[in-house]
Amino acid sequence: MSQNMDGNLRIAALELAQKAHAGQVDKLGVPYIEHVRAVAAAVAHLGLKFEIVGLLHDSLEDCADRSLVSMEILTERFGPEIADAVAAMTKQPLEDYETQYLPRVMSNPIAAKVKHADVAHNRSRLHLLDKATRDRLEAKYSRNV
Repeated sequence: MSQNMDGNLRIAALELAQKAHAGQVDKLGVPYIEHVRAVAAAVAHLGLKFEIVGLLHDSLEDCADRSLVSMEILTERFGPEIADAVAAMTKQPLEDYETQYLPRVMSNPIAAKVKHADVAHNRSRLHLLDKATRDRLEAKYSRNV
């Protein structure tokens, strides 16, 4: 893949992530796009596919508008390998985190690396949260990757 083509895919992924997370903020009130950008930056050294999955890792789960983000759109724009990794990272309603979600994430090599970066970024900010939220998330992430 040419450098120009790589740049175009990176830009397309960032633009899609910005649309998918428009108006969303994290628990600290920071625009949510900053989280996905941080995750993408943490895995960029592994290659473009990892970076794109980092940018899009929460897009299926957090974007209510399926005309913006769907498996079909991800596959068409970025290919099945990236779409499958994003899908692997998408927690389904009523899905058990430990017995269903995490094993699926860990079975996808791209998703597994991106999930490590996702958890690391989330953990790096826990000290900024209130105690109850911090305790709940620390317990969740301690069961994680």
